[in-house]
Amino acid sequence: MKRRMRIYGVLIGLAPVLLHRMAHACAVCLNGAGGERLTDAFNWSVLFLMAMPYTILFSVIGFFFYSYRRAAKKARGETEKGTPLHLAWIHKESGR
Repeated sequence: MKRRMRIYGVLIGLAPVLLHRMAHACAVCLNGAGGERLTDAFNWSVLFLMAMPYTILFSVIGFFFYSYRRAAKKARGETEKGTPLHLAWIHKESGR
């Protein structure tokens, strides 16, 4: 069994070398290397299509994180407005 797995591993590893004529890139990938406007637009559209699921996923995760933090803040008794920001007040500089 071990010997058979080694043979399969070697054959799978050598397949691209032995079958290099069949391992060409598809027509889209081959033409996408040019600097034409149409190919650049196609490449950007693929990028946006690939990024969209991650954008949606992280937006949903961010919403739940924000909701959890807001609920935890209310449970601690903090108000949404919070306390006003007190700046350092130096009486010598204020002139009062």
